[in-house]
Amino acid sequence: MTSASPETLLDALKTSFAASLRAPDGVAPPAALLWTDADGHWKPLLPALMKALPELYVLGPYAPEERQGPVIWLKCIVERTLPDVSPAPELAPILYLPNVARQDLRAGGDFPAKERHLMPLVELQYRGAVWHQRNGRDWTVEAILTSEDALGLDVARDQRTRDAMLRALPLLAEEPIAALRGRRLEADDFDRLAIGDPIRDLLTWMSDREAFEGRCDAGRWATFRDVCVREFGFDPDQDGIQAAADALLHGGGKWNEVWQRFCDAPNLYPGISAVLRQARPKDLLGLVDQSRRPGLNDEREDKLRAALEAVVDLAHAQACDKIIALDEEHKERRGWVWAQIGESPYAVALEPLGRLARAARRPLGGATVEALIADYASEGWRCDRAAIEALSSLKPGNENNLVTKVVRALYEPWLDRSARRFQELLSTDGTDPAKLASGVSADWETCVLFADGLRLDLGMMLLERLEARGLKARMSHRVAPIPTVTATAKPLASPAHGACSGGADAEDFYPLIAESGKPANAQRLRDAMARQGVEVLDAEEARMAVGAEAGAWAEIGKIDSLGHSLGSLLIRQLDPEIEAIVDRIEGLLSAGWGAVRVVTDHGWLLLPGGLPKVDLPPYLVATKWARCAAVQGGSTPTVPTYPWYWNPLLRIASPPGIGAFLASTEYTHGGVSLQECVIPELIVERGEAAVAASITEISWRGMRCRVAVETNVSGLKVDLRLNWKQAKTSIVAAPKELGSTGETSLAVSDDSHEGAAASVVVFDQTGRVLDNKPTTVGEET
Repeated sequence: MTSASPETLLDALKTSFAASLRAPDGVAPPAALLWTDADGHWKPLLPALMKALPELYVLGPYAPEERQGPVIWLKCIVERTLPDVSPAPELAPILYLPNVARQDLRAGGDFPAKERHLMPLVELQYRGAVWHQRNGRDWTVEAILTSEDALGLDVARDQRTRDAMLRALPLLAEEPIAALRGRRLEADDFDRLAIGDPIRDLLTWMSDREAFEGRCDAGRWATFRDVCVREFGFDPDQDGIQAAADALLHGGGKWNEVWQRFCDAPNLYPGISAVLRQARPKDLLGLVDQSRRPGLNDEREDKLRAALEAVVDLAHAQACDKIIALDEEHKERRGWVWAQIGESPYAVALEPLGRLARAARRPLGGATVEALIADYASEGWRCDRAAIEALSSLKPGNENNLVTKVVRALYEPWLDRSARRFQELLSTDGTDPAKLASGVSADWETCVLFADGLRLDLGMMLLERLEARGLKARMSHRVAPIPTVTATAKPLASPAHGACSGGADAEDFYPLIAESGKPANAQRLRDAMARQGVEVLDAEEARMAVGAEAGAWAEIGKIDSLGHSLGSLLIRQLDPEIEAIVDRIEGLLSAGWGAVRVVTDHGWLLLPGGLPKVDLPPYLVATKWARCAAVQGGSTPTVPTYPWYWNPLLRIASPPGIGAFLASTEYTHGGVSLQECVIPELIVERGEAAVAASITEISWRGMRCRVAVETNVSGLKVDLRLNWKQAKTSIVAAPKELGSTGETSLAVSDDSHEGAAASVVVFDQTGRVLDNKPTTVGEET
């Protein structure tokens, strides 16, 4: 059962009952399940179990309305002669026998006189099943909690702990088991369950009143009601949810603590949002904290949605100005609790949209093609990155569709103008596109890592992640050859480019291996590099070649192939692709390579909804792809043409601006634009000083943990996890970034974790754990 990870003790019992009733193939299912409990320790759990298991019946005085009765009545239940109280046909009865041991039933005819009333149950051992451990013993409370066949908790074996465990049994029924793992449970741990948490209980009740009240017996409800009257000033019976919602909206006194607890972990209380929508402000003068009003947030989201819909129809300059203004107006709401639970999607999307608008209203400058390229490599790529981040800010749905339209309204005009300016400068007299492009060389003890389709903005992202891991990286840029397709551009990105030459036609855009006269495909390029002494590494291979005088060549990445297959959905695959490149670089450096030179062949254009269609008559060209075509003989197409890099006597047609020769093209390359032509190149070496971080102090005040860290970098984050290796086991609302003093504090909102064994974790921007130290939640130091 531990592998199934039951959430509560109640879940564990139901799973175990079901397993005991499961019959092998070809064998009749058990008529009933006998549950013996020699000491009656399971009795306190009966109220919860009777609610959860309609097939559960109890041996005791006759009380059919409580599903309880003597042995003969239980036999009638098994035989289903009492249809009004018998379980559904598909359910086998579970018979709980308090103060009856399994060996009593096994004794058969040797019953003592006082136990002979049990004799009719003996035959059910054979027609039914008995709930017991693998060793044949009864399942005691301690056994179900500690056995590896059940919950596998670490519980102290002293009598005080056993007594506390039994006292806490009703509370254990629905306590999340995860909160009890990872530490040794003693008497105080079980006693702490009975103390309760008034704020948590109040929020839980407000979030799901029916479920909370369903878990309360009369005593617990009376206690909860008394606490609400004394501490929060309202009676849940008399005043109801409405009074609690009004009080939470207006705050003051203890209600400010309730609000802060909700803000620390809003996902634990999903119903609070709906409750607060019904709250009644006492004034209309704006004196209420506006951030507490989900209805107001809804109104502003609706208003923002309408404004975004209107942006789509504005002129480009006006659209940019409007988005910037909207970002200023709504940025405060990104800090409201409703943004954390997904109720402010448009306000959240405005952050990258605002960056996109600011970048897109600035035209790229430069009187020469070299100056324009430099401006793009310095600042222009930020527009591409903001567009990508805006497109990936939301999950698919109506909000995403609207944001996509806004991205297109902001991005497409800037993209097209930049491309046309680049094409204009590239076509001026005296400008030779081929002289702008440059090949890649192999150096001693350097591995050239070819990352397919690594556009400049992604190269900048890669640079940030490399530096965050403590690697030393230098970024520069190259210009891809025309046309910017793999067949033409990859040979120039390899150390074998000197072995290539142009053929008599450019129909497939491949140059030839001069020695053989065959197209320079991937395998022939590798063979040519090997002949030059370049070590060619297989996928995932990171060995250091002996001597390595001519360096090595390795490849990684599926960015381009994913773009062609997924179109605009590529954006959701970029992050793991960048991470894979970082890991490959680290592996190569760890293998002994002195440096890794990251290169690529071309960039790409991406525009949701498709690039503008440009017509090109097929009789004018020998080959036509989305962004390039090989001109047929002496034809004169009306679109711009450029010399093919590998044979300048042959011409390549390219659509003006960001047009495409094929309709409905969202992702492509092969043409002439800054995004396709200006590509990154990085030299990566091991940093002189690796990123270091050491936790120097952990202290607790209540449920708030203060952490001090010694480190040589900034931007690190601190988390509190039940398992230091797994981010999903975090028990705080969100990791905190270290302050300039190297300190931060973390609040644990769920008091059920008090006393739990946890780990303070320091990690970098990539999620790599740099240090971790154990602690006990809430332990005063």
